[in-house]
Amino acid sequence: MLQKFNEKNRDLIVNINGRLLHRDEAGISPFDSVVQGGDAVWEGLRVYQGSIFTLREHLDRLRSSALALAFRDIPSHEFIITEIRRTLEANQMFDNVHIRLTLTRGVKLTSGMDPRLNTSGPTLIILAEHKAPVYDKSGLTLITSSIRRFPPDCLDPKIHHNNLIQSILAKIQANQAGADDALMLDCRGFVAETNATHVFIVHQGVVFTPFTVACPEGITRSVVLRICRPRRNSLRRTGLIAHRNIPG
Repeated sequence: MLQKFNEKNRDLIVNINGRLLHRDEAGISPFDSVVQGGDAVWEGLRVYQGSIFTLREHLDRLRSSALALAFRDIPSHEFIITEIRRTLEANQMFDNVHIRLTLTRGVKLTSGMDPRLNTSGPTLIILAEHKAPVYDKSGLTLITSSIRRFPPDCLDPKIHHNNLIQSILAKIQANQAGADDALMLDCRGFVAETNATHVFIVHQGVVFTPFTVACPEGITRSVVLRICRPRRNSLRRTGLIAHRNIPG
């Protein structure tokens, strides 16, 4: 589970606001909002045989998250796609690639939380790496973390933001327990997700997954539900597909 350095990534080219830079030369201002307060949104994309999985859906979520945080001058889908393409071409990447797409509020004139301090932005960061999927098919060990996911009246889970301290604290607990990841509950004690992924359970032919009350409306989650859905009408009477909260 612990990721290791991939030698293919030693001379990565990173894209920051359209500038293509060697990984050792890339950087952002200490006044950038992501440094000041984790004030940014992000998406994780995977490239398979030259195609990016559910790219439009990810860009839609990135934009929705940025709008929810009142970002100004959000770049268009077409602009971001062009910059992603430039980054992949600069790295000669085609398959088995992970892209970390980050959009920050931008640079502040002085340190502080007030968005009115932002004088330029947003900052678009495209980091593409040669990276195999983190999880294999041999199975995982989980612990139940004491760190709870926020309810929507504390922080809307639909905002895919960069403040990941909750997840990091839960991952620390998993590491200390010798587990691969941590199962996280909501404030009522129902399963929300793990520190890194959505959760599905198959029990006696029934697929269970938590509601998106205290976890994001995951794009891969939606794909899995869409795959399940064609069988739903014919099997509804036997209850083979279910979407409900799972007690912790």
